[in-house]
Amino acid sequence: MKHNRILYEKVYDDTGLPWIPENIDLLRRILDCIRNGDAEQMETIVGILPEEFQASFGDNPIRHTRNLVISLVQLMGIAAIETGVPAALCIRHMEDYVKRTEEADSFETIRTLADEAKMRFCLLTADRVIPKVEDYRIRDSIVYIREHITKKITRTELADRAGMSEAYFSKKFHALTGKTPGEYIRIERIRQAKRMLTETDESLAEIAGYLAFTSQNYFQTVFKQAEGCTPLEYRLKHR
Repeated sequence: MKHNRILYEKVYDDTGLPWIPENIDLLRRILDCIRNGDAEQMETIVGILPEEFQASFGDNPIRHTRNLVISLVQLMGIAAIETGVPAALCIRHMEDYVKRTEEADSFETIRTLADEAKMRFCLLTADRVIPKVEDYRIRDSIVYIREHITKKITRTELADRAGMSEAYFSKKFHALTGKTPGEYIRIERIRQAKRMLTETDESLAEIAGYLAFTSQNYFQTVFKQAEGCTPLEYRLKHR
C-alpha cells in the first residue's frame, strides 16, 4: 500500500508526464491498425517511435528504449492474438523481436526493429480481418477473393457466386467497400506480394506468377502505382 501511495504521489509531482496523452493516443492508433489489419494506415505510423518519452523505463537511454519497444511488441502480439492469429505464431514473433531488441546496441537498430514489428503484426492480422459489410453476398465475395488470390478471378465469376448481374454486383460491391471488384483484387494481390517480399526469398517473377499477375512487368507496374516504389525497393526497405 505504501508503494502504491508513493507511486501515486510521484505521478502527480512528475513534470515530465505531459507526454502521456499524446503517446497513449499513438499506442492506441498502432493497436487499432493491428486489430483492423490496416497495413496502409500502419505505414503512416512507421518511423514514429516515442523519442519524446521522458519518464524512465530504464537506467540508461538504450535500456529505456529497449524496454519501450519490448513492451510495444508484447502489446502488439496480444492484439494480433485477439484477432484470431494463432497464438503460437504471435509468440514466436514476440520472442524473436524481444531477443533481437535485447541484442541491438544502437537507437537506430532498435527503432528499425520497432517499425518492422509494427508491420509484421499488422500483416499477420490483415489476413484475418474481413471488412464489415451489410450484404452477406459481398462479404462472401471478399472471403472468396482472399482465399483464391493466387488464381485468376473475374467479375463474372464473383457476380455468379453472388447471384447478381455483373453490373449490379459491381455497383453493390463499390457501394459497400468503396472499391470496384478489380481494385479490391489488386489491393489483395499487392498485400500478399508485400508479405512475400519481406518474408520469403522468392524472385519477382515467382511472386508475380504465384499471385496470378499476367507478367512480372505488369506486377512491377501495379506495385509501384500502389506503393510508390518498386517491389525490389520495398523488399530492401522492409527486410
